[in-house]
Amino acid sequence: MTTRLNLSSLTGSLPRPFWVMWWGTLVNRLCGFVVPFLTLFLTAERGLTPVQAALAVSALGLGSFFAQLVGGVLADRLGRRRVMLLALALSPPFLLALGFAPSYPLILASALVFALVGEMYRPAANAAVADLVPPEERTRAYGLMYWAVNLGFAFAPLLAGAIAARSYALLFVVDAATLLLYGAFILLGVPETRPQAAPRGKGTGALAVLRREPLLLAFSGLTLVFALIMNQAYVTLPLAMRADGLGEGTYGRVIALNGLLIVAVGLFSARLLGRFPAPAVLSAALLLMGGGFGLNALADTAPLYALGVLVWTLGEVAQAAVAPGLVAALAPAHLRGTYAGALGATWGLSGLIAPTLGGWALGHLGDGLWWGCLGLGVIGALGFGLVAGPLGRRLAEAGEP
Repeated sequence: MTTRLNLSSLTGSLPRPFWVMWWGTLVNRLCGFVVPFLTLFLTAERGLTPVQAALAVSALGLGSFFAQLVGGVLADRLGRRRVMLLALALSPPFLLALGFAPSYPLILASALVFALVGEMYRPAANAAVADLVPPEERTRAYGLMYWAVNLGFAFAPLLAGAIAARSYALLFVVDAATLLLYGAFILLGVPETRPQAAPRGKGTGALAVLRREPLLLAFSGLTLVFALIMNQAYVTLPLAMRADGLGEGTYGRVIALNGLLIVAVGLFSARLLGRFPAPAVLSAALLLMGGGFGLNALADTAPLYALGVLVWTLGEVAQAAVAPGLVAALAPAHLRGTYAGALGATWGLSGLIAPTLGGWALGHLGDGLWWGCLGLGVIGALGFGLVAGPLGRRLAEAGEP
């Protein structure tokens, strides 16, 4: 009985449409095969060079950057539900095109358009959560959504391996089908949540909002710093481990600790983090992110690399639970999608910058890359300390906790 009550305190009191979105996210991520396996598919099955495959992955980042900005504005003007349905219904054909494209230019075009259309649902979904959940519960709600993403991702490689053994093409078919299934969840279980329509006209676009909202601009810049550091886990970390004589299998086991730790602590951390001031949590998150990657400068064995992963994963958990809710608190109700899109665009931008920047730093500076990550983490943490005062005053004026 006690366990049931404790679990209810962690997951209860959130509205039913939120849980519909939660289950839809879990199912979608459980079968989200294509993006993690895209480089392997393009090189092993389609015969592309690593550079060509990297350009295709960069096309996904470019599409995601613009999709977040456009999707956020559309979520405020057309409605959260409508944009989510459009993105989830229109993206599967382009995902299939990516898997079956007969030429490299068509692969690049399919990757770009798939991300441009499909990623529009993210700011709409974040805005819908802010609409559905009262301010004091948002940290827990966003933490639970992130937990669903990682819970699905933890098992996705197992399913993907079994399906890829039959056919790589089937990965694209199943992934596309779950996008449609997620859309069905939204269609049947999530009403429109937009409190009011965003005003149309000059000055209501994402870039215009950023120009006149210095706190959002500063927040997005600090999030970009966070994302640039974190993306090194999938860009330069495997290269550094290989240089130390640790192969792909060791890297796979080490990086798997990231997902396992998120699944283990994500359900409980969301409520705990909500008790602390958001800027303080984000400062700590950047310190943990920078410190975790800074440990790689001292690492030459799997246990030391694993220790770094455990440290920066704690920063990832903290940032994922707190950042979306803080942006939602900053945003006027009719611009929540636009604000969420501005935050999400930083991750798309980091997907473009991080591979080239990290690869150059590793090649020319060696362990200087990891010391640079530590330095960026410290600078970012200080940055959140500087904005804490203005941010607190802004939230107090808006009546947000």
